[in-house]
Order: sequence, then C-alpha cells, then structure tokens
Amino acid sequence: MSQRRQQVLDRVDGGDRVVGRVLRQDVFREKANFRVAHLLLFNKRSQVLLQRLAFSRKRHAGRWGSSVAAYVSAGEDYSDAILRRAKQELGLEIDSLTPLGTTRMEEQNGCSKFIGVFSANWDGEIRIDQSHISQVQFADPCDVLRECQAEPSKFTPTFLHLAGRYLGSTA
Repeated sequence: MSQRRQQVLDRVDGGDRVVGRVLRQDVFREKANFRVAHLLLFNKRSQVLLQRLAFSRKRHAGRWGSSVAAYVSAGEDYSDAILRRAKQELGLEIDSLTPLGTTRMEEQNGCSKFIGVFSANWDGEIRIDQSHISQVQFADPCDVLRECQAEPSKFTPTFLHLAGRYLGSTA
C-alpha cells in the first residue's frame, strides 16, 4: 500500500509573510495562517466556469466553487499553484493569467487564509479529475451572484467570499 505524499505549506503571518512551514493536514488543528489560489475561468461568452466538489470530499462536499482552487505549496507562488492545479483538476495548460488581487479570509477555527485570485479565458476541452470534482458548468456571472444570495449553502465559503469582490466586477 503506497502512502500519499503530504503537502507542505508555507505558514504565514498576518501580513502574508512566510514564517515557517506546516503540513496541509495540520493547518486547521494548528490554527496556522496559510495561502490558497483561486481561478475564475471565462469562456468567449463571458460565462464563468464553476466546479462542483465531489460528494466524497471531506470539506464542502457537493458544493459549487471557483473554477480551480489550490493550496499553495511551500516555496510556491500563487500563480504557480493555480497553473499546477488547473492541469491536475481540469487538464488545462493555461498560457496567460490575469491577477485580480489577494484577499484575506478568516476560517472558523481562528486561522486566516490568504487567497490569490486570478482570471483566464478558456474555450477548449476540459477533463475533470473525478476524484475531486463531480461536475463543471459555465454560467452567467449575474446569475451566479443571484444564486449566491438566494442559496448560499450551495457554495463553498471561500467562493462566497470571492464572488462579490471579483465576480461582481465582471458581471
């Protein structure tokens, strides 16, 4: 039986500066601040791609979220993390990312995550990693924002945090 390699993350302070390292599995237990990256992927009709997490996931099973989301590994930057995860989750080789900004979100356990947010355009084939994602769907940003307000329990907390800040500017 092979043991899955444990992802090591940079532990960051309240200003998003690296102060150490932490195993991904220990982040919430240790209340360690950490980094993630999110991608909002748009097609030529200006629709955003949403992914629905697999129902087998421990956190936020079956909820809709950003096109791609990644924990940023130790020593990695936000853009490298999102390009790595876009390939793993959706089979995409993205040529150009547009940085939209970085925001901070408080987790329920008292730690903070810093979220680097990017956008990109894609109209090609998508091959989802079915162990992580149950489905993907392009949707009009205005419809997504309305749905976030009407039924927030359908979405991941991080996506709700990002939608008004970044998706609203594209709607």
